[in-house]
Amino acid sequence: MQQKHNRYALVTGGSSGMGLEYVRMLASRGYNVIIVALFQNETDEVAARMSAEHPDLDFLSIGMDLSDAQAPGKVYDIVSRQRPEAEVEVLINNAGMLHAMHFRNMAPEKISSIIMVHNHATAMLCRYFLPAMLERHRGYILNISSLAAWFPFPFLTTYASTKSFIRIFTRALRTECQKTGVKVCSIYFGAVDTPLIGLPPKLSRLARHIGVMIRPETAAKKALDMMFRGRSGRIPGFVNKIGWLFAPLIRPWIFGPIERKVTKKWNLR
Repeated sequence: MQQKHNRYALVTGGSSGMGLEYVRMLASRGYNVIIVALFQNETDEVAARMSAEHPDLDFLSIGMDLSDAQAPGKVYDIVSRQRPEAEVEVLINNAGMLHAMHFRNMAPEKISSIIMVHNHATAMLCRYFLPAMLERHRGYILNISSLAAWFPFPFLTTYASTKSFIRIFTRALRTECQKTGVKVCSIYFGAVDTPLIGLPPKLSRLARHIGVMIRPETAAKKALDMMFRGRSGRIPGFVNKIGWLFAPLIRPWIFGPIERKVTKKWNLR
């Protein structure tokens, strides 16, 4: 594909897991890529590896802690300063955190971090990069939500609620951007086999076999295909779709026995 010299994609959480797959696939589509993740050495490593594979493309490495309230503005400033001609055509808010534990046991700083990364950073990066997309009448925003956005999962109290914010925020922003040329969408994965989940290999294979977990490369491909087709959202996986259909019927008390059993088995009190 012909190089798009000034057309860039920005991916948060782009140094590993599904984020790394987004970087690879966007580069294969001819996009220069801005790679944002927590550790500079990791984004540098990915940028160097991708540059070797795609010498005709540009990869900008940004190590940034997105739980910092000023981080989205700093990312925007770095891009504006170091790549002043860049047109960020694709924004993928992929960075995520997961702490499986009772809310009462979560350290306050962990609660703050997950809200800042999932919600504040997502909203603010959209705010910084959306206006130029609207001026060009061209752009794509993909915000990563979760099937958990519909479920009051115990142990995932903060994760599920922040993913619910992403779901509503994205749908509202998509409505605002109708007929502008900017496509805004979200995807609602169940489990993706990444370090964020961290299942033992045997359980990962079982989960993939029964259809409740997918590989990161499969997840990324489904998400990008959906985004470039301009769809509003998608729930990949037959089992996940069935779960979503029954979500309105599920009441919090149903999770009580599950919560007590898991708490006892994994000593999560």
